[in-house]
Amino acid sequence: MQAFQTGEIPHGFAINENGGLIHYQYAIVLAVPMANQGGWAGDGYISFGSDWADVRLRVAVHNGSTWTTVKTYDLTAGGPRVGDQLPASSQKVSIGRVKRGPNDMVDNAPASWLLQYQTT
Repeated sequence: MQAFQTGEIPHGFAINENGGLIHYQYAIVLAVPMANQGGWAGDGYISFGSDWADVRLRVAVHNGSTWTTVKTYDLTAGGPRVGDQLPASSQKVSIGRVKRGPNDMVDNAPASWLLQYQTT
């Protein structure tokens, strides 16, 4: 069985081009079922897409004790979705837009997340 949820990534840059926090009000945190544990939730995957402009995202994953994974994803308007399988025990996913450079002013291009779970 498959289940999914999708939503929009907030407008505004959460992170500057040097990796520093601008403001967390521009980020979103998803509370997710623990991934890859067997049982009802099954294997979890997260992916992202954008249009009209390229978008860079910072994505962090929390395992219930600490933020274990922090990755940067570059979404291209003309490219496919990008994403990964969630690590085992994932409980929260933090997503925020990152300035691609000092002249990047496009903080409101449409971008979304897709959370999928697959049970066997």
